[in-house]
Amino acid sequence: MLKFKIYVLGCKVNQYDAGILRNKLISFGFKETQNNVDIAVIVTCAVTKIAVRKSKQMINKAKKENPKAKIIISGCCSKIYKKEIEKRNIDAITNISNFNSVIKKLLNNNKIKTKNKLNLQNIYKSRYFIKIQDGCEQFCSYCIIPYTRGKLKSRNEQEILDEIKEAVLFGYKEIILCGIHLGLYGKGRTDQKNCSLVKLIKKIIKIKNLGKIRLSSIEINDINDELINLISKSNKICRHLHIPLQAGSDKILKLMNRPYDKKYFLDKVKKIRKKNPQIAITTDVIVGFPNEDDKDFKETVEFIKKINFSRLHIFSFSEHEKTPASKLQNKVNINIIKKRSTYLQKLNIKLEKQYRKKFNNTIVSAVIEKILDNKIKAKTEFYFDIEFNKKLIKNKDCRIKNIININLI
Repeated sequence: MLKFKIYVLGCKVNQYDAGILRNKLISFGFKETQNNVDIAVIVTCAVTKIAVRKSKQMINKAKKENPKAKIIISGCCSKIYKKEIEKRNIDAITNISNFNSVIKKLLNNNKIKTKNKLNLQNIYKSRYFIKIQDGCEQFCSYCIIPYTRGKLKSRNEQEILDEIKEAVLFGYKEIILCGIHLGLYGKGRTDQKNCSLVKLIKKIIKIKNLGKIRLSSIEINDINDELINLISKSNKICRHLHIPLQAGSDKILKLMNRPYDKKYFLDKVKKIRKKNPQIAITTDVIVGFPNEDDKDFKETVEFIKKINFSRLHIFSFSEHEKTPASKLQNKVNINIIKKRSTYLQKLNIKLEKQYRKKFNNTIVSAVIEKILDNKIKAKTEFYFDIEFNKKLIKNKDCRIKNIININLI
């Protein structure tokens, strides 16, 4: 039996794509193992210079661990740095749609056929990530993704519903909708008229035995009144929105080519919280963007406090030579970036603690992710993690895929 291993970096969309590739290989009769495999697939990332470096390091690692393997490269880095990667003594560069033909060609076997039914259990455990959309046309000045993922593309609605139904049948209790520009689901399809994210969600929540659904990340401009109202009315939708801010300075937002200003962002958050007072709002912040001075950083800090996010994902600016931001003057010193990042990390700890305190002596819904000895780890619908003793659950059949309601003491 032929063996394979998949190495993956980057976003939830990459994770989903890696799962699809894994399923394809298993369906061909391959066995997944850790070392000395016949096929090594590396799903690369190019969102930052650090990600590009790590992707190249991962290729080297895969080759070292599997000296006799056929090396296949996929993902964003392979599109932007195709010529450079081709020089690294690899066997193929491909995407999901061409993967089957690449495998057959590499193995000189055009008769390879699917031996096993695709098994969703081979992709994830308790929470199922599903890619419904790809591509981005926003062209933020710091971002390489529009150049790697291309134009907006949306999956067929029925195809998505069928996959979610299958995931629910396997016992997945949380479905996470993923995309590069998730809020623009429906764009890029000519066969589906009037298709939108809200209309899709309305159909998903009608699926029998569905636990919860969560949106992975959504831009502030794409959150309309219809979505806000739907979240407040349906107990099937997690009370959590991840809304990238990136900066709390209008000057920096403009340089980033972000499609909003602070007032728009704040007004929309107020509208969201008016309908959903307890909702968790998490965000991304880029530290040290070119021209960010002390005043701009202070503005960002004060705006973060004003919004009162429940969690921050903090990124140090990583210059990508293929983006407009790389041509900007007044780069921020790396030591200043580190200092500002440390400050935001400390602020993040405070914000998380403050938000979680709101749920003391409250029953919350959570999905069990891991059971280690007598300890259970779970993720609440409000996105913070909890850990508790197994004895707290009365149901003896405490399987990983269970969704529970638990009182936070």
